[in-house]
Amino acid sequence: MNSHPVPTAPPTEGAPALQAVRPLRWAVILLTFLAVVLDGFDTASMGLSIPSLSAAWGATPAAFTAPLIATNAGVVIGYIACWRISAQLGLRLTLIGGTAIFAVGSAVTALSGDITMMALARLITGFGLGAVLPSAVSLATHGASARTRERLAVLVTMGLSAGSLAAGLSGGNLIGAYGWQSIFWVGAILPTVLLPMMWFGIADVRITAQHRGLERSGVGSLFGGGMTPRTLLLWAFAFLIFTTFYAFSSWLPTLLLSYGFSPSMAPLGAASLGIGGILGASLLIIFAGKFPTSRMLIAAGALAIVFLMLVSFTRPGPVLLLILFTGVGAGLASSMVGQAAVAVSAYSEASRTAGVGWASAMGRMGSIAGPAAGGLMLAAGQSAQTVVVMACAPVVLAVVAMTLLARRTAGKTPSMTRR
Repeated sequence: MNSHPVPTAPPTEGAPALQAVRPLRWAVILLTFLAVVLDGFDTASMGLSIPSLSAAWGATPAAFTAPLIATNAGVVIGYIACWRISAQLGLRLTLIGGTAIFAVGSAVTALSGDITMMALARLITGFGLGAVLPSAVSLATHGASARTRERLAVLVTMGLSAGSLAAGLSGGNLIGAYGWQSIFWVGAILPTVLLPMMWFGIADVRITAQHRGLERSGVGSLFGGGMTPRTLLLWAFAFLIFTTFYAFSSWLPTLLLSYGFSPSMAPLGAASLGIGGILGASLLIIFAGKFPTSRMLIAAGALAIVFLMLVSFTRPGPVLLLILFTGVGAGLASSMVGQAAVAVSAYSEASRTAGVGWASAMGRMGSIAGPAAGGLMLAAGQSAQTVVVMACAPVVLAVVAMTLLARRTAGKTPSMTRR
């Protein structure tokens, strides 16, 4: 998922439950969801275009590792800068500005003539993408009760998977009919159309001085009072899950070529991850409050491992292979969304914003490491089966980290108990 959960604006006590959210609030939720859908569409576009780019430019797929890394590096920069920007401009202008920036970056990507220019274009695009998700989630959840806020955050973040699904379903036909540039032109035009709707349909939300004070408490607040093991385990989980998901998000269309897929059919891999992400996030929403979040994430990681092993040690046909990667997407994407819910209640009120923000930042670091590791393995001539098998290792470590975290926090924080 360029998938990355973020800190939200302070809740207003007594806010309505999810089913009773006012119609005007639903309009804001819809617009922020659509912005995140376009975020997911653009994030998937680079990986989808690599097979055709490789043929058109006469370069190996591994040569496009730099644009992939640049995209995620830009997202990290945008994420880190987003909170300060939104404090100055407000969440509405931050969302609109981020959307405009990634629209421009996508257009410049379509005009790129070499890998260096493309990497620069993707860095710009990533910066815009990094500003979109934090501000979108904060706007959608502003004024909601704690229970509703968590579900709305998952709902809006689900847009990343929906965007990946849309890109996977349409990307093959677009690229096959109009060339690799077409998917980036769509990624530039659609957010441009959305901009005026957001301008007139979303009211401004300012981060309060009190909330900025909590943010200034900084990373040091996450290591006092015996919190160090909890923080490190949460960071490890986020980094490892994001690393694995973004490795597949970036390289799955290329890997599917080794399984006999044509360049026009390979984008269906992104669609399978997107479908899985939507299914996984939906289950989190349905079962929120019924089971501890940490245990659901342990189960999600185990599910991803099972499906990865089935891909590695069976000989699935094309349809079954896509079904198996749907299962992989369900396990990994739900883990990416759910780690924020664990972070929200793993820390006290005073350090909660920093806790969620730094856990998400560690995840975004993984989104750089994953595509880089995949590119190195492909450049070294590793088979698709080997890449999939090796992807199991970080997921196993992530499950171990979350298991240890659940044991340390059982009965000590609201997130680890039923709500």
